Amino acid sequence: MAQTPQSNTYTQGHSSFTTATQQTRTAKSDADFLLPHIKKTDHILDVGCGPGTITRGLAKHASEGSTLGIDLSPSVIQKAKTLAAEADVPTQGPGSVTFEEGNVLERLAYPDESFDVVFASQVFGYLVPAPDVPLRALAEIYRVLKPGGIIATRDAAAQHFYPASLDLDHLWVHNFTRSIYKGEPPKDTTGMLMPALFRKAGFDADGGKVQIGMGTKVFSGPETRKFLAWRAEGQLKEGDPLRQSWLDSGISVEEIDQALEAFRKWSETEDAWYVAVQCEMLAWK
Repeated sequence: MAQTPQSNTYTQGHSSFTTATQQTRTAKSDADFLLPHIKKTDHILDVGCGPGTITRGLAKHASEGSTLGIDLSPSVIQKAKTLAAEADVPTQGPGSVTFEEGNVLERLAYPDESFDVVFASQVFGYLVPAPDVPLRALAEIYRVLKPGGIIATRDAAAQHFYPASLDLDHLWVHNFTRSIYKGEPPKDTTGMLMPALFRKAGFDADGGKVQIGMGTKVFSGPETRKFLAWRAEGQLKEGDPLRQSWLDSGISVEEIDQALEAFRKWSETEDAWYVAVQCEMLAWK
């Protein structure tokens, strides 16, 4: 029997603890590598927009165009709409921002060649590689991108906690990745393979149409550590989808408790810090 193509591989859910992190993201912090390429008349699509904080920032650079954010979660789209309304963001006319439900693993409700810019932050890293799920998503983005248009993606390539002796690289990073891949992850995860994925999708890497970049984000200071520990405790408590995804991946309750204890110790350790290394891709159609 033929397998039904996967239409949702995001098992971490959209609890308030997960979206709390997403709300800290801005166009400056997470899309700075794209901003110089946006023209004020551009029509922008933000795939996997979450609560829309990045989306609204992108729109400021397309003041005579329009920006649309899509996400597969109805509750997150409603959150994005609410936050945008509170910020008095226009929903019509030049510089408008709108939000709709949409799933890039299904056919999007937009004609071919609809957008000048497509942005996807922390999307491909959550798409399991088989059967060619990330490639299907990239092909759909390619379809709605105008000739000469640009796609920008940002996905984690590596994450490290210091002091390393607390073992959060295993207890948090490795186990989080296990939950994405529903088991032991490969050495090369989707985020690491983005350059090869763009080439496979038909972008002209050898002709200069693909640009590989790297970004880093460092998390430090007592308030930041306290926030991250609060988030982890919430995500790994009973009833949160992230905890369930860990259990479904074969991670024991004992190891979940070990991860929480390590996170608490890390948050209380003076000068402890954490770094995320991001693969930042730009490609022109």
